[in-house]
Amino acid sequence: MAFPPQYFFTLMEAAGRLGCTPSQIVDWAIADEIDLVATIAPVLIGEEEIGGLMSVAGSEIRPLFRSVGRAEKKVCVRSVRPQGSTEWRLIASPAKGVKLTAGDILITASEIDRFEAAHGISRRTNVGPGAPSRYDWDGFYIALKKRVFTHGLPPRQKDLIDEMQEWFIQTSDTGEAPDESTIRRRIRAVWQELHPE
Repeated sequence: MAFPPQYFFTLMEAAGRLGCTPSQIVDWAIADEIDLVATIAPVLIGEEEIGGLMSVAGSEIRPLFRSVGRAEKKVCVRSVRPQGSTEWRLIASPAKGVKLTAGDILITASEIDRFEAAHGISRRTNVGPGAPSRYDWDGFYIALKKRVFTHGLPPRQKDLIDEMQEWFIQTSDTGEAPDESTIRRRIRAVWQELHPE
């Protein structure tokens, strides 16, 4: 039995897929090029209580994804766009808005597909129907996120590349791993976002 396809992507996952940084994605959201969402507990909008998946404005969440300097851990979002609506609406209660963290901000898979099609971004596809990728890139991104979440970043990007190359060797059936330059390309956006120089 197969799992259903992934429906949501975090900005870190989307950045890896698009080959950019999370802050670039937020900038595109500010320019109305891509739609960002979050799940919001019921709030009062006007006189109506609304909750669930809602669009969030890139300009309000930008402090979570600064490309220079320290990013905020939380922001209070004051306006949202409920699903099916074309208008941004002000949250009446709670008066200060809804607190969100970087991990709360998502992009739907259909929105990433639409964005890629609109901008001519082609994804590499496997050769032949159902042909597996040579390397476990999904597992790689999970291991990378776990490493950063649990231990933070090492002092040098090279150390992280070495660790991830070792992860491939330890987890693959054949002991094979991608070369350093391939892994560097895959982690570049993450390193630049979390370790700006």
